[in-house]
Amino acid sequence: MAHEIRPGIVHSSLVRVAGDGQVLDTAALAARSAGDALKDAFGTAADAAAAFAGFWSARSGTGERISALVLHQASCVAEAADAFIDADGVMTDDARSAMGSLQ
Repeated sequence: MAHEIRPGIVHSSLVRVAGDGQVLDTAALAARSAGDALKDAFGTAADAAAAFAGFWSARSGTGERISALVLHQASCVAEAADAFIDADGVMTDDARSAMGSLQ
């Protein structure tokens, strides 16, 4: 069974995932800003303002945590891919060396 690792394809996939993570982070920051601004939009409705503040404070960083998770996971996949690519190179070199010594 033959296997082929294509580093260029792995790299381009990870670049796309990282780009999506950056877009998600930008959207998350905008959502946090909008929610923070909304806390002040209730005017004299103190009970409504307090209820929204309680709701929002627990959720305001959710998008940023998700984008950090996406970026971290992409980084982990990149490290694993590097390890596989390095190991593939070592195995190829060792196989060539072993074949050369048999001739």
